[in-house]
Amino acid sequence: MEGTLGPGPFLERLEAFLGQPRVGLDDPSPEALARYAAAFTHSSFAREHFPGNETPEDYEALEFLGDRVLNLVVAEYIFRNFPGDEGEMTERMEFVKNSHLSDIVSALGPGFPPMIRLGSHQELTAGIVASAFEAFLGAYFLDRGFDATRSFLLGLVGDALDRFVPFANYKKALQEHFQKESRQVPTYEMIGKEGPDHAPVFTYRVAVSGAVLGTGRGRSKVEATQEAARDALRSLGLL
Repeated sequence: MEGTLGPGPFLERLEAFLGQPRVGLDDPSPEALARYAAAFTHSSFAREHFPGNETPEDYEALEFLGDRVLNLVVAEYIFRNFPGDEGEMTERMEFVKNSHLSDIVSALGPGFPPMIRLGSHQELTAGIVASAFEAFLGAYFLDRGFDATRSFLLGLVGDALDRFVPFANYKKALQEHFQKESRQVPTYEMIGKEGPDHAPVFTYRVAVSGAVLGTGRGRSKVEATQEAARDALRSLGLL
């Protein structure tokens, strides 16, 4: 895995990233350091910069492991702190979906997204940020074990998980709020549609009594209206 480390400046940045207090990984072994480097390496970068390797190291294998660690830690946390029926707990597991996870990592992570190495023509997406973070958790788990990984992860995202409202409940939560407060019902209106027919992006806004409270975009009408409801909940101070 040594080839994954690449040029010296990246190694220096990686060691500085790992050593900061919120991460707390001082003096990792060469093997562990190589894994952390792989966790930040997208396949486009590996193909471009390590062309001599038949199987250049990127984050995909570590992502497989980290995804399982992430789901176990979050599932255990939900089970202990938000007991309910299986359906309610399953809804709350939406926390680990790419769109949610990327937002949380980007906002709370200690300089995480800028560490990700991409090929010259590859755009940084929410899916890549989430996948790299899962890979990092896989590397962390192999380096420090499950208990340390759980402590690190919950220290980073525990507060966000406590505040999280499952995607399927944004519209429901907004409707219940207004029915309780004023018996009014939010209405949703499509205000935009972009992209090709096979991959459209919709934009919706939600209003109550003519007052616009939020807007949202998504690859389906359902996703866009849910995002509009989430935006409204935020504007009302309910998220």
